[in-house]
Amino acid sequence: MIIKYQLQLGIKPIGSDTAPVVAVLKNDTWSIPFNPDNTDYQEYLKWLAEGNTPLPADEPNQSQTI
Repeated sequence: MIIKYQLQLGIKPIGSDTAPVVAVLKNDTWSIPFNPDNTDYQEYLKWLAEGNTPLPADEPNQSQTI
């Protein structure tokens, strides 16, 4: 099972310098909450510790900018 992680445009959690993260597995996409008790977040941190880097956030399109 290969999960792709990608940074997400959005509001950064208070006290964090990192962007929100989404995980993608096949056609299923979900956001990962910044919660140390969340198993998806724990897996993401483990993946980062192994030297991996998430994909950059997609650039906003005109409809997303004001």
